[in-house]
Amino acid sequence: MKSIDDMITWLNDDMDRVIKQKPHVENLLRAFKPVILVKYRLLEKVPEKRTVFQPDKLKCEGGIPLIKQQALFFPDDPWRDMAPAITDAIGTGFPHLAADMDILSQNIAGGKLDPYDFFRSPAALNEEKIDTGAKALGIAPPALKLFLHVLGGIILAKRAQDVAGEMATHPWNKGYCPVCGGFPKLAMIREKGQQWLSCSQCAHQWRFPRQKCPYCEKESPAETNYMYIEGERDDMAFTCEKCRRYLLTVNQPGELRETDPDITALSLAHLDLILQDRNFLPMAEGDWTRL
Repeated sequence: MKSIDDMITWLNDDMDRVIKQKPHVENLLRAFKPVILVKYRLLEKVPEKRTVFQPDKLKCEGGIPLIKQQALFFPDDPWRDMAPAITDAIGTGFPHLAADMDILSQNIAGGKLDPYDFFRSPAALNEEKIDTGAKALGIAPPALKLFLHVLGGIILAKRAQDVAGEMATHPWNKGYCPVCGGFPKLAMIREKGQQWLSCSQCAHQWRFPRQKCPYCEKESPAETNYMYIEGERDDMAFTCEKCRRYLLTVNQPGELRETDPDITALSLAHLDLILQDRNFLPMAEGDWTRL
């Protein structure tokens, strides 16, 4: 297992490699670099919960993710402790959000805002509550949403790590995440053509049939397809005509080096632009499409 310093070195090297291969994504990768690095640093500091996470086999078979079976967010999670590092990382990567991040950090430090208030419900972040909260603070709603997505994602990633072994023993045949219910941001084709999906919220990975759309579960060769860029056959996007959704996809056989899903997805941002220009929507909203 890599130490956190080794992990940061690996992430930096991986981003440098991608920038060298795909200079058109350099600005995007450099903007998100502080956010990607802070996620890994803070994930190491989230303590394990004493709560026992026990997914119910029958509920999993019925497509009910763990987050709807039991609580995954808790008041004593380090919401306020992590906030300064996250606001600093976002402000560094996105200077136009720096002033909003300063206001947010000051309000959290002063006890005027408790980030946990946005996570008391297991459902997705409430857009109306975010808009109201942002207006009260005098900051842009997308800035608050990005902060909350990063913050909540770190907590969820820790929960996903804690329960990964248990989840692997339970059947799951849905295109959304068995841990948190999020849709995938990336698909990876691995050994023997097996497809693994990477959750946009908690980074959990699970197997899913290649022929079926994870979003609408349509399985039709006539309505699903893969779009490639000439000369980049390992980088593609799965598309579904029925629901008009797409999923960034990479060939990642076992002999290839390990890569970070966020970095990989960012390296395919040009496919996001092409497909959205063709009126397709991503299966999950990424931080880069959110901004």
